[in-house]
Amino acid sequence: MRKYLLPQTGKFYKANLHSHSVCSDGSLSPEQIKEIYLKKGYSAVAFTEHEIMLDFSNLSDENFIAITAYEYELVNDKNHLAALHEWKPRMGTHVEKIHLNLFSKDPHDTRMICFNPENVWGNAKKYLHRARYVGNPDYVRSYAKEGINEVIHAARERDMLVVFNHPNWSMNTRDVYAGLENLSGFEIINGATNLESDMEYMPHIYQELARLGKRMICVGGDDNHKDFECGLAWTMIKADSLTYQNLMDGLERGNCYASSGPEIYELYVEDCSVTIHCSDAVSVYLYTAGRRVDRKLMGQDGIPVTEAVFKLDENDYMFRISVKDARGNHADTRYYYFDEICEQ
Repeated sequence: MRKYLLPQTGKFYKANLHSHSVCSDGSLSPEQIKEIYLKKGYSAVAFTEHEIMLDFSNLSDENFIAITAYEYELVNDKNHLAALHEWKPRMGTHVEKIHLNLFSKDPHDTRMICFNPENVWGNAKKYLHRARYVGNPDYVRSYAKEGINEVIHAARERDMLVVFNHPNWSMNTRDVYAGLENLSGFEIINGATNLESDMEYMPHIYQELARLGKRMICVGGDDNHKDFECGLAWTMIKADSLTYQNLMDGLERGNCYASSGPEIYELYVEDCSVTIHCSDAVSVYLYTAGRRVDRKLMGQDGIPVTEAVFKLDENDYMFRISVKDARGNHADTRYYYFDEICEQ
């Protein structure tokens, strides 16, 4: 029996799940961001301003959805590098941080969690009068594992989606991210920081988190602050129609994939095999829980790969697929688990 891992029906909607406007530290107005992304074929943008969540639903229409979200920061004041090398780094450059994007399932619900107005900075201060929060306004943030998980837990209790952002830029170590619990997603590629460093496409950390038993989707986002950072990485969400609720539901259900170029048209399991149809690729890889990897590569005839069928083994436990195009860009599915496929 054929089981579709990405829904057979509906349409893919292109979304940037990480964006900054002049309402925090970006250089573009929300209106300019909408215009730029519409021209690039996007249907949605999450306005993840630093430390303040604002309702931009006035920008939403039949062709565009403004997603209500914000980016939460925790800073390691006792930086491990400073302790190791006996030096004092500048706060803005070499200090370890955790950045989480928190997404509201209701576009008008801007209640923030673990909020302290002292943490609001830059242009976001202008919007403090609009800040709504849940809990103690004198909350003190802690970079300890317990403190980070307290934030994630509070967000999940508030029925928000929580995505762990750009671990290389944040200088995160395994000791930190291995202890994160109940995340909704992982930012497998951050467009702006990858453009800067070529080090923010991080499937290996997603794979490591999965091997640690952490089930979550993977997403792509631009983290754009300037116009040239727009359109670098995105998330394709499959939904019946373009509504706020459908996009949030598609993310929560894992009906999505991350990309910086290739497209995935169809993905299904049938007769103990997984089949993918995609745009022109030089390689398609199947990754499992362990060392077993399978692949289909473009041959010497130069004909691109547009379809691959991989046999699954019961010992694989979980798998994901990665598509690479001729420019070196990737599309990545989330991890699929044998027990959830059997439950569908």
